[in-house]
Amino acid sequence: MPRIPTRPPVTPNTPLNHAPETTPSRGAPADAFEAKTTPIFEPFFTPYEPAQKAELAALDSLLNARRSDSTTYPAGENPYRIDYAVYNLRSKAVINRLIDAAQNGVDVRVLIEADQISPERAWNTVDEQFEEAGLKVMRSDKETTLVEREAAHLVGIDSNHLMHLKARVLNWKNPETGVSERLVMSGSMNPGDGASRNDENLNVIRDARIAELYEKKIDDVLAHRRTDNVWDNDQAINVLFTPAKSGPRPIEKLFEWIDAEQEQILINVFDMKDIIDPASKKKLTEKLIEAKDRGVDVVLVTDRKKSDGRDAQGNRVEMYGHFASNSWVDEDLERAGIPVYEFQNESGQYNAVHGKAAIFGRSKTKVMTGAGNWTRGSIGSGNKRARNEESFIFVDSGELDGNRTGRRYMSNFLYLLRNYDHQNTEHAPAEEMIAKLQARPGWPSVKLDPSRLLPADFQGDAVLTGNHLSLSGEGLAVRAGGEPGALMQPPVELPFGSRITYDVARPDGTLVGDDLTLTVIPKGDAFEPPKVSP
Repeated sequence: MPRIPTRPPVTPNTPLNHAPETTPSRGAPADAFEAKTTPIFEPFFTPYEPAQKAELAALDSLLNARRSDSTTYPAGENPYRIDYAVYNLRSKAVINRLIDAAQNGVDVRVLIEADQISPERAWNTVDEQFEEAGLKVMRSDKETTLVEREAAHLVGIDSNHLMHLKARVLNWKNPETGVSERLVMSGSMNPGDGASRNDENLNVIRDARIAELYEKKIDDVLAHRRTDNVWDNDQAINVLFTPAKSGPRPIEKLFEWIDAEQEQILINVFDMKDIIDPASKKKLTEKLIEAKDRGVDVVLVTDRKKSDGRDAQGNRVEMYGHFASNSWVDEDLERAGIPVYEFQNESGQYNAVHGKAAIFGRSKTKVMTGAGNWTRGSIGSGNKRARNEESFIFVDSGELDGNRTGRRYMSNFLYLLRNYDHQNTEHAPAEEMIAKLQARPGWPSVKLDPSRLLPADFQGDAVLTGNHLSLSGEGLAVRAGGEPGALMQPPVELPFGSRITYDVARPDGTLVGDDLTLTVIPKGDAFEPPKVSP
């Protein structure tokens, strides 16, 4: 959606010298099989995947595309635009790139929660950095006109609710084809300095329709307008915003998906309250208990400090200037036999298990994710409308990519269970819960070539022994590289997400590798950084 930028031009005073980011290796929880193409929808999960590097790579690609285009564009016709609407912005690398972009012919607009750049929060300095670079800053948009707000590079959205979108929209001209393209990044992750140590998700979406909806939402936030939501049943990706003026509300779709599910609901939400279904007037806990009673596997992972108001040692936790309170959702679900895993991110005092996602189904998965928590302020409750500026993304993964996105979110859910298993004192060990889920009808399986279990530089024959049935007893004989005459076995079919521990030895018994591990995922499900130009 075109908009006429009215910001004053900025004289470049710093050359653009950021080299494009190199491809990082996948950190696990899954085996690092490389993807061949960049997906339309690509989620990244911290701390084991470099989500911020993916964000920086996208910014660098746009900047490189702008460098290669010497055209001076009149107002309203610049194809190079960056829109950020985020709760907080503390990443120096992101800030530097935004400044570089504004100084080198890119139309840059950043909306941020005004309270985050107030004088009381001296540790947030994005406003000062923008001003030092010659960019126009408006720390509060109260008592200002839309024209004045549109002229600023950084605007503090100052209202009686939170500006919590966490959205980035990039517009550029493909330097090879000259075609205008768009990219969206959104999820639970802010572009902060400590966010990469949280348990977060950041989704990169290469869909022009979704990008246009996000850009319109950012326009609405700047103008203090409620948004007209739209839902297209023919599309595999939809996004709904709050507060909404018209159209479907995200809370309505959430309860619709809960009611329709017959297989499993895996929830990983930082802050979850007992919100009320607008249609049935039943509480969320009631709806999840009903799902469990009709045979659906319901499992919840949440942040202990947010759900209980206490840390792992039982100490009360102060958050946002006051002590956090117990939500009681976890206790109500536990009493009904629904396992609730409450974990505490141990990276630092302010780090969190901060994801916002739910996975519906096994054989054909859907994912609800985005920036918002499941609270009255974020998503609404009953007839009470949400107040915060939020986005909720709905992905029919079975239609979009043959369940790839669903598997990626399922893989992260299993990772959380395993990574924090040492904090689990109330439930069976993580592997028992995972094995229970894997035994259900419809759980995906993966055909694994046994030669992939060999060390990368291994040559010749080997015998694999390990904790999986196919590797037990005398083991499995394989040969690296699949040379003629190799002792090849047919692929081993394993449940998705299986954790294999195994040893590699030569036929004479010489041990080559011991206690090796691999988490089984399909080829193509590994991390691949997004590229602005394919």
